[in-house]
Amino acid sequence: MRVALIDDDEAVLDSLKLYLEHKGLDVSCFANASVFIASEQNVGSFDCVVADVRMPGMSGLDLVRHVVAASVPIVLITGHGDVDMAVSAIKLGAFDFIEKPFEESRLLASIQRAAERSEHQQTKDAEVAELQARADKLTGRQREVMDLAAAGLSNKEIGARLGISGRTVEIHRSWMMEKMGARNLAELVRMAMQIKSDRQP
Repeated sequence: MRVALIDDDEAVLDSLKLYLEHKGLDVSCFANASVFIASEQNVGSFDCVVADVRMPGMSGLDLVRHVVAASVPIVLITGHGDVDMAVSAIKLGAFDFIEKPFEESRLLASIQRAAERSEHQQTKDAEVAELQARADKLTGRQREVMDLAAAGLSNKEIGARLGISGRTVEIHRSWMMEKMGARNLAELVRMAMQIKSDRQP
């Protein structure tokens, strides 16, 4: 697991780096957010970013916007006076914030949860992208049949809705099921729901 540590306190960086590496993590340290963003290392190559909220240069909120846009989870370390900023960062998509002082094990647990959720989301995104690619190969009529079948309409009801015969619906439905890789109606409904959910803001 690759982790980026960002803090302008060198002692904090050294301490956390030593602890996390002892736990088997691959850690890269940065003195502030601007240095991290400007580094040659790709932000997306990290499994998690851990950063202090208040640092010189780029603000913690700006860093969250940048990291979240790259689909990398970020855990914030914050002092008591930074809680409001940390809460705002959570609303922008930060995974967690941990108030100082904290146990190092608390940070490790948060990093592990963040990475697990990110991996799960990446797998889900890949599945939806594959389903969308299949759906894009459907003809317009096949897509209409898929949407209506997934909504629970029978072949007869779909035919009446589209103004075509039940037999024609069966043909479109057969081709549609094959292209989508759906073995039965239950699978088709699940696929249609995943695609629809991905399209919603």
